[in-house]
Amino acid sequence: MPRRVDPAAEPATLVAMDVVMQEAYSAASFRDSIERFAAVQPDGLVVVEENGSVVGTGCCVAYTDGKFGWVGLVATAPGFERRGIATAITEHLCEVLAGLGCGSVLDASLAGGPVYERMGFADRGSTRVMGYVGGESVPTSAEPCDPLTADDLDEVVRFDAPRFGANRRELLAKVVSQHPGRALVLRRRGKVSGYLVAHERTLGPIVTDTSESLISLISAALGLDWVSPPRINVPPESGHIATLQRLGFEERRQLRHMRRGVDAMPGRRESIAAQISLGEG
Repeated sequence: MPRRVDPAAEPATLVAMDVVMQEAYSAASFRDSIERFAAVQPDGLVVVEENGSVVGTGCCVAYTDGKFGWVGLVATAPGFERRGIATAITEHLCEVLAGLGCGSVLDASLAGGPVYERMGFADRGSTRVMGYVGGESVPTSAEPCDPLTADDLDEVVRFDAPRFGANRRELLAKVVSQHPGRALVLRRRGKVSGYLVAHERTLGPIVTDTSESLISLISAALGLDWVSPPRINVPPESGHIATLQRLGFEERRQLRHMRRGVDAMPGRRESIAAQISLGEG
């Protein structure tokens, strides 16, 4: 049975969760994402154990004023697949969100989609994972961006909340603090017109209303140091796909954007060029 993890009292369990996620997704460490869930939604970290070892993981985050929440990082250790572990974890996380008055949202692989269908999730479009492969030269009209610091957060949250559909100040504060010097804000006439955060390998969130502002933000971000060409996770409602393609981002794969108990997402989500991550929206 899934059980809640106490992040403050179980640091070793958080490490074990990261190991399972890396094995399941064949990816680098998820430590930063786990730390964000632990800070923002400490009751949203769940594991399944067998003989004292973590064999399944999952996390969720509730955006209560928007009445929706995200389920993510649901992973099963190799050798423990097809035993209903992921289903049990997802159901548990949905119950956590429902207890907070939120419906559930997730981005599922094509293979995982049928499992979520049986749980009552419905397709609501496709989330695109895109990778930077190079594009046209930076336009001379690109505007300079400023570093986004803790002093800018209130202003950025006022810009972000009506577009994302909920106030996520605590989460934005955490992701900015995790990547010092790699968060950028663009202002026009003294007001925020867009922002982004650059992780080690991904860009997100990226939120702006216009293609011109997106070009300026992406151009500035590409000037940072990168371990590998950055990836972005683009939500189905985004109005920025054509601009991202023009800037050199190419679609790598699609995920099934699925929701249960959420008919329509709030906010002006066409302004979202990239999510924080696939697990946090």
